[in-house]
Amino acid sequence: HGATAVERIRVYHDRLFQFDRHLDRWERTLAELGVAGIFGRQETRRQIDELFRQNQFWVQSHQQIGVLMLASPGIGNRPSFVIDLYPIDANLVSQRIHNGSPVVITSVQQPPSESWSRNIKVRCRLHYYLADRIARDVAPDAIGVLIDSDGTVTESGIANVLIVEQETIVSPPRDQILDGVSLQVTRDIAANLQIPWREERITTQRLRSADEVILTGTSCGIWFANSIDQRATRVAGPIYRQLRQGFDTLINELT
Repeated sequence: HGATAVERIRVYHDRLFQFDRHLDRWERTLAELGVAGIFGRQETRRQIDELFRQNQFWVQSHQQIGVLMLASPGIGNRPSFVIDLYPIDANLVSQRIHNGSPVVITSVQQPPSESWSRNIKVRCRLHYYLADRIARDVAPDAIGVLIDSDGTVTESGIANVLIVEQETIVSPPRDQILDGVSLQVTRDIAANLQIPWREERITTQRLRSADEVILTGTSCGIWFANSIDQRATRVAGPIYRQLRQGFDTLINELT
């Protein structure tokens, strides 16, 4: 079943990126699922450090990696908890950052918040799988975007979706989506750059006609859509380039 909390944390320069924000969401998800008896924040960090220590050779042999955490209620009063390391495809990340990803708006609806909060991260991903399956019938590397019950766009399985209209960034409202860690970082960067930011529901037509469509997610950080529903190939726009530069600066400060 999908009653499993999940968190993926990107590693840059041997540092856990935005660890506290990830743990904030992790703890919120555990509370929502009623999973008790999992390590606290300090012990979780210690366990991750120990995992790195025991896998030094593997870590050094991979260019880009992430940390995966899973927790479920388990059996009886004994919850299950897993921490693992996973490789990230550096070539795919570079391709997305520089060339973008095709995006396809699908007919798959986001599960209603009455079922479970959209601001927790769980392993139940059937809706994302179905959206990506539809998208990849259009293009093998396409990302499927889900819609809400009113037909407005929400997010994809790997990315939050932003549009740029007249040099202003527009995001779906926080109660409509998973307020992703990379999205929060992007919001911070935009504020530092004094780029206007609004939150409002985004129709499919607005997504298709936007000046830019920007994507945010753990593996790539910030990248962009190079087409929407196979319409007009797009290049990296000026707002994306500013945000990407700000994100790269943030990463370099970790060294």
